[in-house]
Amino acid sequence: MTGAAVLLVLISAFAHASWNLLAKRAGTPELANWWMATSGAVIMLPTAIVLLILDVPSPTGWAFIGGTIALHILYFFTLGRAYRYGDLSIVYPVARGLGLTLIPVLGVILLNESVSVQASFGMAFILAGIIAVGLSSGAGNTLQGGVRRILADKGVLFAVATGVLIGSYSVLDKRGVEHVTPVLYMFFLTAGGSIGTLALLYRSYSRAQFTGEMRAHWRTIVIGGLLQFLAYALVLSALRLSQVSYVGPFRELAIGIGVVMGALILKENVTRGRAVGAASVAAGAIVIALAP
Repeated sequence: MTGAAVLLVLISAFAHASWNLLAKRAGTPELANWWMATSGAVIMLPTAIVLLILDVPSPTGWAFIGGTIALHILYFFTLGRAYRYGDLSIVYPVARGLGLTLIPVLGVILLNESVSVQASFGMAFILAGIIAVGLSSGAGNTLQGGVRRILADKGVLFAVATGVLIGSYSVLDKRGVEHVTPVLYMFFLTAGGSIGTLALLYRSYSRAQFTGEMRAHWRTIVIGGLLQFLAYALVLSALRLSQVSYVGPFRELAIGIGVVMGALILKENVTRGRAVGAASVAAGAIVIALAP
């Protein structure tokens, strides 16, 4: 990775962990996450209009925009549900770590990128870390019945679904930003994802709950929306400088940040197994990022 790509992804990692913390702290994480995406899109609307006038996407670019919107609708929904049922220090490592593991695999299969032996070891660290974090969920902290315990935890299940979506849209977006300016691309995926997710959330929440969440946490929502937009816009820019098989993994240094935030700020019960698992995921991320 180039120095510029490393810097962009490091800033993104801090921004990403921060908005996830804000979403978890909100009264209703699902609604807060939706409002963050919506507020970020509204704030960036003037900039998006200018970019759209200056550089209209090609038909291919619009196809990628449509694809990433569809994936992000599901992503916003599963992430909100994961935080509804699970701790930040569980959901964040599992979702990000699994997505990280899938990115190099999909990069090789779909983008003809190469993954070194060193990167393969990094993936093994990540997989072990995900299992350790999943086993440390509220359902118990021992290895007995481990698989059943993970499958019985809704927070972990939605986090796994989120991870699959992260890997999928990361590979799609690597190609997408080759046809659309990153900031404009980010605007459309955020705005489109927000509109699509609204239909899913309205099945579980009333209009009064939507407005109540905004009134009670509007400062958190606006700040989170800006951080959400910044975090992925920087990653999209980094994808123009380096291959997705390395940008995606390096970004997951945010996992360690997220677990620390969960312990220090949210006062979550970060057990030894959860801490070791998160450290394993972060270590795997570093190994992959530094791989040739």
